[in-house]
Amino acid sequence: MGEKTDLKDCCACCPETTCINLFIHDKKDSESIGGELYLYKRLNHSWIKNENLEKHVCANGRLLDCACSIVEAAHEQQKEDYLTKICIEILRDMKASLYLALSGHYRQAILIQRCVFENFLYGLYFHAELYSFSKNDDDKTQVHGNFMSWINGGFPKSDAYLRDIIERGGIIGKAENKEWGTLFNQLSKFVHTIRHTPTGESITCGKAEPCGCEAVLEFDKNSLIEWSVYYQKLFFLILYELLILYPSIKKDKDVKQALQDIRTEFKGIKGELNNHYLDELLKMRGGKSNIEMKQ
Repeated sequence: MGEKTDLKDCCACCPETTCINLFIHDKKDSESIGGELYLYKRLNHSWIKNENLEKHVCANGRLLDCACSIVEAAHEQQKEDYLTKICIEILRDMKASLYLALSGHYRQAILIQRCVFENFLYGLYFHAELYSFSKNDDDKTQVHGNFMSWINGGFPKSDAYLRDIIERGGIIGKAENKEWGTLFNQLSKFVHTIRHTPTGESITCGKAEPCGCEAVLEFDKNSLIEWSVYYQKLFFLILYELLILYPSIKKDKDVKQALQDIRTEFKGIKGELNNHYLDELLKMRGGKSNIEMKQ
């Protein structure tokens, strides 16, 4: 076991450089303003419960945990598949989104989700190209070349182009294509804004002047909830598609437990969330879902 970290001597508590002090906070005017780790620490269990934020904080942490089990099982069975490789990076991005949201960076947390959505689309695109359209080794070589080019920053394609290929590859239908376009547009609206929370309310740093840094953050419950809505919607979509594309992983012990945990966590609020991908995840027990049986 390593040495216990002395927070008094770490950069996160730097007394000299205010803007990198992650625990700094406004001691006089507002308990809702401060550094990232101050806001993160403020989200303790009793406060979360009092504010009725369990389904937006605790549930999302457990959702990430379940996603790790599902992605790991898919990657273990399909290590050479482009989609499972991309999903490993997606997990890291979704963890970063969770951290940013819980530490007050709401807009930035949603920006990462747009990157996740785009990367997942590329994963599905290469999956469709490889399995739906490749007829011989030359085709597969071309797909691999495009994949490596994309990894290195080349091969840029629009969201609409990718969705069209995915639809023609039989992975999604026309209705889903349109729905995914709507989600992409929702996530994109946070790209070209500056000092605004997801709810559109300007963050005023006037109260935060005693902290001595304009980069301090302000806790906003509505913004946290809006981030959570997108976070869950995106994760339900991703996990559903993985389980449809790799149905054998539903027999994996850890995946079964993950699905059980998702049922336990979200069954009581599924009506409130009104998400058909969640509805299908709740039905998955190792057999085929209703949507899968229709395909």
